[in-house]
Amino acid sequence: MFVAEEKIKSNIAEYVLYMWHIEDAIRAYQFEIAAIDKNLIENSGMSLVQKIQLKNWYIDLIEKMRRSRLEKKGHLEEVNEKIAELTLLHTTLIQAIKDKEYIALYESAKPEIEELKKRSEIKSMEETPDGEKKSTVVKNDVIACFNGLYGLWLLRLQKKTISKETTEAMKKISAMMANLTVKYHSMMNGN
Repeated sequence: MFVAEEKIKSNIAEYVLYMWHIEDAIRAYQFEIAAIDKNLIENSGMSLVQKIQLKNWYIDLIEKMRRSRLEKKGHLEEVNEKIAELTLLHTTLIQAIKDKEYIALYESAKPEIEELKKRSEIKSMEETPDGEKKSTVVKNDVIACFNGLYGLWLLRLQKKTISKETTEAMKKISAMMANLTVKYHSMMNGN
């Protein structure tokens, strides 16, 4: 909660990745607040008031995830909204504003982004006119970047070997996302 509040103000990309981690932690503890309390909250070194606030935050997230049927996969609506805002800004910087700095970073990372999209097969459910659900592949550069960054973080967490090629590819993606993040916060501050 406290980290999320700080990250949403200072680094929107880190906020998204942090919240994906929190969602995965909730799933790992099978939506059991007692297990989350024991393993994540109790030994946090926080004051009693902060622990209560954090526990209430986790309870709220658990309820939201259950209501949205996110027990196995998917992301909270508020996280998806931030990704949608970043995606809109990404498109605007390339197509409308034609920001040379951002376009250069995007062009540098584009082959890696395309590779991530091929590998991750990002899917969403789309409703047809007759009310049926149909699965379609989403071609979203920003989501592909987040998938790559999150995957890299998981590899590091598991202390797995990361190839030189992956490291170089993720440097390009990280540079683009860092620039997008700076521009996002500048936009949100009215600049």
